[in-house]
Amino acid sequence: MKNYTTYCFALVVIATAVTAAGETFTFTIPDAYLKHGVQEQPVMLNVTGTGNVKAMPDQVVISAYIYTRDKKASKAYDENASKMRTLMDSLLALGVPKKNIATESLSIDTIYKEGSTKVDYFAVHRSIKIFQDDMDTISPVLDAIIDAGIEDVGSIDFVVKDLEDKYREALEGAAADCRGTADALASAMGARVVDLVSMSYDYGGYNPYDVSRWAADDLGGFAAGNQMIVPREVTTTVNVYATYEIEYTGL
Repeated sequence: MKNYTTYCFALVVIATAVTAAGETFTFTIPDAYLKHGVQEQPVMLNVTGTGNVKAMPDQVVISAYIYTRDKKASKAYDENASKMRTLMDSLLALGVPKKNIATESLSIDTIYKEGSTKVDYFAVHRSIKIFQDDMDTISPVLDAIIDAGIEDVGSIDFVVKDLEDKYREALEGAAADCRGTADALASAMGARVVDLVSMSYDYGGYNPYDVSRWAADDLGGFAAGNQMIVPREVTTTVNVYATYEIEYTGL
């Protein structure tokens, strides 16, 4: 299509120049660019469409890590489980649904003495996530984590719960944008879209708001009036790539 545009422009310039000189000049546009039944060679148009859907977060996800150690694996595990139970009781009392408290991973590591095959101690690592729908009560949840003896608070992420719906909405928008771009370009060049030849898409991304990781020593207390954590609007992006066959219809 690009070659066609350049060719037509050159022909218009030549025709104008010759007319100004009072002469007659006749030229023929190659069949590949005219609608004479069937084009000798199909002309392809490649376009890209983008769909963006914005939404405000409606859930906060707080990550924390419970680490315990002991000479005996059972004691290290029991201490870890005890901290988890204490946290669970506090969160349930705050009104956090049990289904919103999840253990992401749990591992028991054997730590050996340096330069020896003898066991020094056992370490238990538990990764947990707390999903809080009430975004105005982040501080009490953080207090509950610290009060349970959990020293490692990981991150605070604001997310959109119905992200799948936003993704599909962005996908539909990208597809419509892709076809609209193809129609506009073809029409501007005196052509029309004949057929869809190929199409692909990719997930452009989702940018949640993330609060940097904090160490427990820096946290202190979390008075509700001091939390001052404000989420921002997040965007879901999808890109669609398509190739269309176009047909010249005349300017």
